[in-house]
Formats: sequence, structure tokens, C-alpha cells
Amino acid sequence: MKYVNELSDGEKLESVFAATEKQLKKTRAGKPYLSLRLADKTGSVESVAWDNAEALALKFEKGDIVAVRAEVGSYNGNIQLVVRDIKKVQEPEGYLERILPTTGRDVEAMLSELKAAVKNVGTGWIRELLQSFLNDSAFMEAFRKSPAAKGMHHVFAGGLLQHTLKVMRLVRLIFEEYNASDPLVATMIDKDLLIAGAFLHDIGKIEELSPGAGFDYTFRGKLLGHVTLGLMALKDKMDGIENIDREKADLLMHMVISHHGEYEYGSPKMPMSMEAMILHYADNLDAKLQGLAEFADKDVQEGKFTAWHRLYERQFYKGGDTGQ
Repeated sequence: MKYVNELSDGEKLESVFAATEKQLKKTRAGKPYLSLRLADKTGSVESVAWDNAEALALKFEKGDIVAVRAEVGSYNGNIQLVVRDIKKVQEPEGYLERILPTTGRDVEAMLSELKAAVKNVGTGWIRELLQSFLNDSAFMEAFRKSPAAKGMHHVFAGGLLQHTLKVMRLVRLIFEEYNASDPLVATMIDKDLLIAGAFLHDIGKIEELSPGAGFDYTFRGKLLGHVTLGLMALKDKMDGIENIDREKADLLMHMVISHHGEYEYGSPKMPMSMEAMILHYADNLDAKLQGLAEFADKDVQEGKFTAWHRLYERQFYKGGDTGQ
């Protein structure tokens, strides 16, 4: 069995993938065909079944792990699979390691760092609030396995944990810089709120995205989105905390709902505090840099620049040795 990144034009293939997209369409002549995207942990490939499309479509659903017999061809310069047979794998658990991309970082080490950061929070009720998430075994099991997004950045199991820690490190560095060199600015920043907001800003992702093949949106995720889901989870935990500072609690909830920064990016509110502003830029920076790194890593364009990035509408320099 070959992975997506091992496919070569002209070969015949029998392998296992996740069916992340599935559409039954018709040609201009009215003949049905099956349009697919098949994926594993190394990438995804557009696929098509021209023959017996309706019968093949009954053998699996979008999101299933499937066994595929196909021929490898090309279309518009990209690898394409012409599927001859496809069916749902009856025991998919045995293929999850092959299918799901995972973080290359040590998950236990990341969890230890997260717990240490919470332990160092000085404000009692904030520390208790964060600890209540750490003590929630169902939450933490989902948190450690969740991706941080479906398609743009940290699209792998453990991605949410990795992204969260990076944002926590970034906001801490920003605070420490201003505390050392610009104390007037630092006096307007609550470090404990900053760390808490960085930890909690994306917790809604564990309900928004499925941890299974393709990291598709859940029913609640499509209807509510991770910002709303995260706010609901935060409010639920806050209701169990005594001696809470209500004004700072509102500031923390504001950080969660404003971390996208702009209305056009799905933010219900724009950042209205120092902590919210810092969180937005730290989150945005890590999402963009990691996303570009993942894009460049999968890029097959020759030369020093990537292929055209549709979201940013430009090419990017790949970095590395300039030869000078």
C-alpha cells in the first residue's frame, strides 16, 4: 500500500485512504460519475470513478476509511486517481495511524508544559478555572487529539495543543518585553488574564471539528462555530468557581469572542483590551506562520517560491539556503 506522497503517474494501486470529499455528478452527456478526494497522513489526491459510479457510491460515505483499487493518472499537471473499485473498510481502527496526520511533537511533554503554566498563574480564581479544565478528563482527552483547524494550520491530531502552547509562549514573551522596557504599557496588561485567554481561546475547536478522518465539521460545529462553543464551555466552568472577579471574568470571555480580531473573520467583537489585542495578534501570527510552513512543505513547485496561495493571493519564498 502506498501513501499519497508516493504516487506516480501510470501505476496501478491498491491502498487505503479516507474519503474526505464525495459527490455524485453528471457529465455533459448526462452520464453519472463519482468525484472524490482521498487522503492519508501525507496529503490528499483528487479522484474520479467514471464507471459504475452509482453502485460505487452506495459502498461508502464521506468520512469513511476506504479500500481503493485505482490507476494513477494526471489532470492539469496534478496526480489524479481513476478509481475502479472502492468500499468501506469494516475495521477502520487498524488504519487510523496511516490515515490521521499527527503532531511531530511529544504530546506528554506539551501537556506537562501546559500544566506548569497553569500552576504558575498567580490569581487564585483564574488558576482554579484553568485547573478545572485540566481536571476534566473528557475535555483533556479531546484537547490532546484535536486539530487546530480543518484546512489552514495545525491540521493534524495534537495540533490544537501545539498551537495553544505556542500562543501561550508568544503572549508571555510579549508581556515580558513590555514589562522590562515599557512599564507604562505593562501596567495595563494583566499577565494572568493573558495566559488564561491564550489557553482558552480555541477550546471550542474540540466540539467544532471531528477527530476522525478528514477532521470534518461536526453538526454543532457547523451551526455554532468554535467561538460560540468555546464561550459556552468557558461560562459553564466559570459557574462552578467561587469568589470570581466578575469584571475580569467578562474580560476573559471578551478575549475568547474577539480573538479573530475583525468582524469579517467571524469575530463577534473586535479586541477592546490590551490582553485581547495581544492574544489576537499572537494567535494570528502562529496560525499564519504554521499554515505557510505546511503549505510550503507540501508544495511541489520548482524553484525558490511556492505555487500560488489562493487565500493570500501571492507566492511565498520557501526560505533556506540562498546560495550566497
